[in-house]
Formats: sequence, structure tokens, C-alpha cells
Amino acid sequence: MDNKLTQKGWQSVVIWLGLVAATVYTSNALISMFGQIIEYLFTALAGDIGLLFQNYGTLFATILGIGMIFLIVTAWLNLVSFTFDVIDIVFEAEEEVEDSVYPASVIRFLAFTWGLFYILFLILPVLQ
Repeated sequence: MDNKLTQKGWQSVVIWLGLVAATVYTSNALISMFGQIIEYLFTALAGDIGLLFQNYGTLFATILGIGMIFLIVTAWLNLVSFTFDVIDIVFEAEEEVEDSVYPASVIRFLAFTWGLFYILFLILPVLQ
């Protein structure tokens, strides 16, 4: 292959590598947080799911945890879509590849994930 990567291709690859690193780091941080959330839920609920709707703090923490799962999965899905765009740019697809909106979307979902992460980080000690 006598293909020289263009400036747009290099920028796309560097941005993609940064987003992969940020998403992996965020996912790793969430794994430790979910261990604390699950431990708190098992001790607070003691096997009765009905107690979840009587203790609003626990319900709030559960909803935030579900929101964090949704946000990180959405970030990963957008990162996969951006990966396909980067592949098209690097290997020069037949049609012109437009600028992708996926990097901004991944960053937005990661930012919301970190916001929920810090909210949960601050309220879990209060709830216990």
C-alpha cells in the first residue's frame, strides 16, 4: 500500500486514541463505584425490594447508578460508530467522509457520566 495518511487522518486517529483511553479509564472507575453501590443496596434492602421505595436516598442512588450504566454504554456505542468513521478516513473510503459528530457525543456522555459519578461519590457516605 502506497498510502500516506493525511492530516485529517492523523487527527482522527489521535482523537480516537484519546477517546478510547478516556472511555476505558471512566469504565474502570465506574467498576469500583458499582461495587460500593451494590454493597450499599444489599445492606440497605436486606432482601426486600419493597424497602427501595420507602427509602428515597437508596432509590435516588439506584436511579443514578442506572443512569450511569446507560451513559457509559451510550458512550461506548458512539465510540464504536466513530471507529468506523476513522477506518473510512484512514483507508480512504470511496465516498467523501464528512466530519463526524461522534467525538463530541462521546465526550458529552463521558462528562455526564463523571458528573453522576461524583454525585454518587458524595451521597453514598451520607446514605450509609
